[in-house]
Amino acid sequence: MRLTLTVLGLGLLCGCATPQGMGVDVRVQPTPGGPRIHINGRPDPGRFFFGTRQSGMLTATPDWTEQSFEFSTGKDIQGTGTLHFRFAHAPAEYRIRDVRILDAATGATALPAGSFASDDAFRSTWDVWPPAEKNTVGTVVVEDGALHVTVRTPPGGQWPDFHLHSKQILSFAKEKVYRCQFSVQATPASTLRPTLYSVEGGVWNQIGGPPGTFLHQVALARDAGVRFISTGASSCWTPPEQTPNWEPIDSVMRDIIRVHPTALIVPRVDANAPGWWLERHPETRMTFEKGTKGKYSTVSSRECRHDAAAHLEKLCRHLCEAFPVNFAGIHPAGQNSAEWFYDDSWGPVMSGYEPPTEAAWRQYLQALGQPDAANAKVPDAARRHAAPNGFLRDPATEKDLILFNRFWQKEMADTVLELAAAVRRGTGGKKLVLFFYGYVFEFPPLHNGAPYAGHYALWQVLPSSDIDILCSPISYFDRQWTGTAPCMTAAESVMLHGKLWLNEDDTRTYLSGTKDYGGVDDLQQSLDVLRRNNAQAAIRGFATWWMDLPGEGWFDDARLWAEHSRLTPLDDALLRRGAPFEPDIAAILDEDSVCHLTGGSSTMARPLIYDARAALGRCGAPYGQYLLDDVLAGKVQSKLQIHLSTWALNSTTRDALAQARQPGTVRVWCYAPGYLTATQATAGAMAQVTGFVHRAVDLASPKSTPTDRGKTLGLTEPWGQDKQIRPLFTVSPTEGDDVLATYSDGTPSLVVRKTPQGTDVFLGTPAFTSQLVRVLAKLAGVHLYTDTDAAVWAGNGYLSVHAVQDGPLKIDTGTPANVTDAVDGTTLGNGPVLVLPVRKGETRVLRIR
Repeated sequence: MRLTLTVLGLGLLCGCATPQGMGVDVRVQPTPGGPRIHINGRPDPGRFFFGTRQSGMLTATPDWTEQSFEFSTGKDIQGTGTLHFRFAHAPAEYRIRDVRILDAATGATALPAGSFASDDAFRSTWDVWPPAEKNTVGTVVVEDGALHVTVRTPPGGQWPDFHLHSKQILSFAKEKVYRCQFSVQATPASTLRPTLYSVEGGVWNQIGGPPGTFLHQVALARDAGVRFISTGASSCWTPPEQTPNWEPIDSVMRDIIRVHPTALIVPRVDANAPGWWLERHPETRMTFEKGTKGKYSTVSSRECRHDAAAHLEKLCRHLCEAFPVNFAGIHPAGQNSAEWFYDDSWGPVMSGYEPPTEAAWRQYLQALGQPDAANAKVPDAARRHAAPNGFLRDPATEKDLILFNRFWQKEMADTVLELAAAVRRGTGGKKLVLFFYGYVFEFPPLHNGAPYAGHYALWQVLPSSDIDILCSPISYFDRQWTGTAPCMTAAESVMLHGKLWLNEDDTRTYLSGTKDYGGVDDLQQSLDVLRRNNAQAAIRGFATWWMDLPGEGWFDDARLWAEHSRLTPLDDALLRRGAPFEPDIAAILDEDSVCHLTGGSSTMARPLIYDARAALGRCGAPYGQYLLDDVLAGKVQSKLQIHLSTWALNSTTRDALAQARQPGTVRVWCYAPGYLTATQATAGAMAQVTGFVHRAVDLASPKSTPTDRGKTLGLTEPWGQDKQIRPLFTVSPTEGDDVLATYSDGTPSLVVRKTPQGTDVFLGTPAFTSQLVRVLAKLAGVHLYTDTDAAVWAGNGYLSVHAVQDGPLKIDTGTPANVTDAVDGTTLGNGPVLVLPVRKGETRVLRIR
């Protein structure tokens, strides 16, 4: 693939040559096939490249070598510049000497030589991060006129951000070219990354370094026909008494446009309060249960929300004016990993003990008319951690904890909505607005329970007209080479409400050099995974971006982008589809039920909700992910409806579920359906939901074993957790019921009952296998494209099959129509049954017509 780097004049770069009012209009709009991005009214499949801008790595060998790079800045840097050295995450001994920064034209020094030559010179010019005991990997000493840096593997394998940084005293003149040079050796051979920053208001803005891979990947994306480009950029949030300095984000925009003149750029900007703001408002800093202070302001600070919204609105107005034909949208990011779940949600301790959160909690309770709201305290951490009644909160004794979980979700959702409204105003309603939110299938493994994340108010966010796209990474579970790449959210519900879902595809390609998080071994496995992921996105109607997360060139290979181009015809065909993706299997989640989970509930909730996606994804038929609210609204017509979390239902919801019972539907009621009412926990309330009479059982394990009847239907192996689950329920079967599996004490754990209003299935064991899903699918009359494990997505005449084992693979298309390979056009034969040779990890995309 030929690459060229195009340089444009500054006038076009800034959009100055564009007549007023001629800026690009980029929004998500409805189509018969579901919501789509529209560029000036024309639909687009929504394929992005996201790259992290990072300085390049330089090689250090056992021999001394001289290294250098040049840089210039778009504005004067007056005493805020700093040079950093970071090192490879591998044991090595480095020696560095003669570090200096010079004016490339005159030789004048910006950082004089000699700062590594003696202890005194080093201490007066440099610092080491992190300090003291937090530095578990690096030691630094001056020896023989050079700095000796020893890097070792950290205990436990968790690498801190170890680096050297010069004092923030460096100055550089606008548009002058400077050269940074030094000599280095390393044993064994290794790499290091020097980078220059300007630090303003506690924000580090990159201003120089060796060339990285970001712009080269932008060029590869450009040549593959990808217009949407995203990257992290400074929000330029400075104190109100200072004149705004937009240069850090403007320079990023200009760099991209130089390489990709028609790029549609969606910067991701940090909406967390900067350091200077936190210094002025210390009471807003997140506080954890033992008094430890966090990195961010609490989202419950109304002042922080207001100031962040006002600044983001101002930033968007600037970008619209400065780059009207290239600025396509904004992606405000915040809290943990910039994804709008509470900071340190994956950790063992809880936050929420800062004054603004207590004040907001009291306001919430007052709005509900709760007594003593004015004096209410945030529930203490011991009670939030505890699970006195098993894994579900009892409304009779733990009402305040349930209310707090609901409040916790609302606070995060309200923050997202307030910021979304601000950037919608700032873009004049003509640019995309993106947010990470709604990972409702992803957080059941949390140590403190899924509600601690704050992502279970998706239903509150979906009606907003201020958001175009909701997004998340592809799940970090089951994304490996032979996995199914599950989605984190109730994606089909998102799409039903006119929002576009975007899957962030941060696949660790063979260029990443890691097997972590589903990393692959080689180029072929990379191509297999990317085809699997893009085919799923196309069939389900998702947008997606390929993401070079650390800025190390994970997608810096033209062969990867050639695969992207090969799938463009699939994108184009499905862009014109006449109906949305509507699968016959629905995985249904109720957010309010999740708000009744306790700390430690991952033992039950992870297998039931999080892990279930692996079983659903391998069953041989496509599935969709929905919120219960859409089922109650009559928007879900799937033949097999699996209710994963309906254990907490008020009377209105119970009545609506009764009204929604439809003939021809199989409803699977999982674990503890209807057990919690608004006021109590009682097995007597479950019959109204399922039709079965339930009672609690106390067993060492919820594991199910198939009965003879279950075996005849295809259940051959036991399934379920080996740990105790409380509460746990069985049912009393009546004449005509089919008992397909039992617990260890012989009581029924899987029971099928046919009624005039469809079929009800009770599944007491909170876990799934692909075999179990296939049996349930057959009961519901769902068409199975394969009768063995494979990751299948199908819709609108296209079928994607990802082989999880070596073939041949028998595929039943369900029709005698002609079948072709959708990628290369090869005719494969006529349906309904084809036997295809496949290798493990291969994805075949078929056209059926």
